[in-house]
Amino acid sequence: MSRRLLVGIVVAVLIIAVVVALAATSPPPETTPTTTETSTSISAGASSIIASAVQTNPAGFVLQSSKTAGPRSNVTASDWAWIVDQDGSYANVTVIVFSSINASQTYFDRFVTGVIGLPGYTDITSNLASFQQYGRCYGYGEDITSAAGSNIDVASGVCTKGNVFLEVQLGSTIQFSSLEGDLTGIMGALYQSAT
Repeated sequence: MSRRLLVGIVVAVLIIAVVVALAATSPPPETTPTTTETSTSISAGASSIIASAVQTNPAGFVLQSSKTAGPRSNVTASDWAWIVDQDGSYANVTVIVFSSINASQTYFDRFVTGVIGLPGYTDITSNLASFQQYGRCYGYGEDITSAAGSNIDVASGVCTKGNVFLEVQLGSTIQFSSLEGDLTGIMGALYQSAT
């Protein structure tokens, strides 16, 4: 494993840990963005959504590893996957199937509240605008200089579709605009797979 990839993995894991910790302890925001929300309950499991999305994603990412997360309150299934592209880009994909649409929306609210406060992030929600007809989305990106001095761009997005929470977090040394395209492609594949 190259040093650059290892640094990228460490950065991605640290970002996920901070966001999850903030989401778990933050109260829901007092006001939330107004969008069309779906009232559909998704019956597919988290692992099948990820497997289908990896097979159909237009960005060409390949599954490297996946892990089923442990049980949590209001969650029927959750799965995490690590996918990579031949250009060196990598992504963490998380799918959480909640027992209700309300639980998914509450988790989304807490997650976004935690992310909005992180320094250095740029709002890239407009990249996910086409998915907001199904639920709500928030996108954020950052240009990071690693401890080794290499430049790593991070583009992340979270969306809901009914009772399902979808998260994609990409990291790469490629141009940020390409990374944003990959984010949209992977999120689209997840949406198509969540039925």
